[in-house]
This record gives sequence, C-alpha cells and structure tokens, in this order.
Amino acid sequence: MTYLLDTYNILHAAIPMGGAMANLTVRTLCQWITSSPRRIKAVLVLDGRAKPDEPMANEVPEVELVYAGAGVSADKVIGQLVEWAGSKKKVTVVTNDRAVALHARKHFANAMSSEAFLELLLGAEQAQRRALRAKLPGKKTSGTSSPGETQHWLKEFGLNVPPANTTPRPSGEEREMTDEEIERLMGGG
Repeated sequence: MTYLLDTYNILHAAIPMGGAMANLTVRTLCQWITSSPRRIKAVLVLDGRAKPDEPMANEVPEVELVYAGAGVSADKVIGQLVEWAGSKKKVTVVTNDRAVALHARKHFANAMSSEAFLELLLGAEQAQRRALRAKLPGKKTSGTSSPGETQHWLKEFGLNVPPANTTPRPSGEEREMTDEEIERLMGGG
C-alpha cells in the first residue's frame, strides 16, 4: 500500500490533536513514518518548493518528497499521481480535503482522513513502546519504604528527621535498618 500524503493538510490537522502532534513538522512526520513498525510506503506531496527547515530528499531515502513547484497545487499533483498509478486500489490518499478524497475514490483509490493516518502512526508508536516496556523487568508497584529508609533519605536531603523508633523487635521478625547500615549498603561508608 502506498500512501499519498497531502502533507500540509496533515500538519494542520495535527495541531488540534495536541500532545506530540501539536508541533508536527515535515521532518518529524518523516521520522515517524520511517520509525513505524508498519513499514509505511509514503509519498509526501507538498505545495511550492522545499523550505529550509524541511528535510532534503536524500536525507530520508525511505520517504519520497514531491514538491508541486510554483503555480501548481499539491492537490493537483496528488490527483495526477492517482490517475497515473498502475494499481489504484493499492493507493491511499491521506487528506481532509473533500475534493481530493472524492477524486481519489472516483479513480478507485482509497482515501483516509489526516487524523486517521496520524492515529495509525501514533498507534504503531504506542504499540512499539508497549512491546519495549514488556521486555523490561517489572517495577516495584507496591509497598512502602521502611521508617529507617525514610529517615535516611530525609537526612540525606537535609529535611527534619523524626526520631527513629528504636524499639527492638523479637528475633525472626523484620527489623528496621539503621542509617549506618543504609549508608553502607548505598556505598557511602
């Protein structure tokens, strides 16, 4: 599947989505596409000519950048690319422009909203994060620090240290560590 992206339309659609999307640029869009585990084949179609803050064509070889040039709209270029496509059913146009989407469907290509495409990218990124997180060892999710640990860290940060409960416990029962023991364990003494 090849995605023809109405790039500036996607960037504008990203702003109200907030979060990481709010400051989406052509460069970050390219990075998201190339890092997606979905292996998205994308052609970014842009109005005008390349701007200084946008990636050069050879900078992101996995993503094709097509500039419409002077006096031609990206919408027109997208329409031509759809018409020239050999297998139109394997083409998806990504835009919120109804006329561009209608033109794509009229020529038997698929159309997808800009938000749906961004969610596809974001969903892939979140799935990748979940997979990485699953490989990490579990974190401590319950329990509290002992009073000795609390006293140590309060003292370490120069906060008021409440008096320690120094009542001895019966043998076999958990006992609190002293500041000295904690410092020794932490490599301080």
